[in-house]
Amino acid sequence: MYGGGTLKRFAGLLSLAVLTVVPFAFPAAQPVPALEALKGSAAYLSFPVPAPAVPLLYRNDRAPQDLSGEQLFQYLHQATVPAPRSTAPSYKASKAYMYSTADNAGCNGGPGIITLYSQVCIGGSSDNGDNYKEQGDQNGDGKAGDFVNAEHMWPQSYFKSALPMVADLHHLASTLSVPNGRRANLKYALVSNPTYTTSAGSKLGTEGFEPADAAKGNVARALLYFIVRYYDQSIRQGMDYNSFWTKNVPMLLKWNRQDPPDANERRRNDKVEEYQGNRNPFIDHPELADKIGEAVFEAH
Repeated sequence: MYGGGTLKRFAGLLSLAVLTVVPFAFPAAQPVPALEALKGSAAYLSFPVPAPAVPLLYRNDRAPQDLSGEQLFQYLHQATVPAPRSTAPSYKASKAYMYSTADNAGCNGGPGIITLYSQVCIGGSSDNGDNYKEQGDQNGDGKAGDFVNAEHMWPQSYFKSALPMVADLHHLASTLSVPNGRRANLKYALVSNPTYTTSAGSKLGTEGFEPADAAKGNVARALLYFIVRYYDQSIRQGMDYNSFWTKNVPMLLKWNRQDPPDANERRRNDKVEEYQGNRNPFIDHPELADKIGEAVFEAH
């Protein structure tokens, strides 16, 4: 079941979608399936649209009640287009913002980052991960004095570190470097006989890498966002796509249900929107993942 806080926050808001139009230029005019599906309904906003087509801006207080399956997938694909800006965020700039602002929710009465895989607070306010130092072996993995770096939950090697994917904070996370390195570009999985663990419960094994229970929903929603936003980009280079993604969809949907967004994840979504101009809709409305459905995610 989804968290009570999420349901209360959005109770009554899953009404007919309010669609906000934002000017944005595409390289070529293409029909938008979600817009075509909405034509003739009260949700379709009629206005003169010069080619190319204009995408929709997703709002955190609205979700398309009448869409599901592939139509909802395509709606969110268009709705998660980042806001236009003069220059795209660089990877270096995105990491700096992540450390200093998006992930710096504070802990132990001061500024700091709760690292994703280890679930321990590393104090600091810097925009450089090297300045966040583990005090002893805080995460119990046998490696003391670690530092924080950036994890790409969809490994950047699979899209050759290309922009905008490499700098998209919705699938980046602050992690201690050792568990990050142990995960490498492995698929997420349920691990039975771990060869590496953190005290929070993240594990490495022959099956792949299993994040701690407190991080499973975060991981799932990051990957669901990534496939919705970038499925039409070159994101499968050098990977076993069936093993990494297709076979894992049921597990990820389950993790999304079992570990709903908490206040810190919702705060992060707000901060990322302030920086890169789009949101992860599965944090605002985790139930949208099941409305799209296993078969549609597997097909992409």
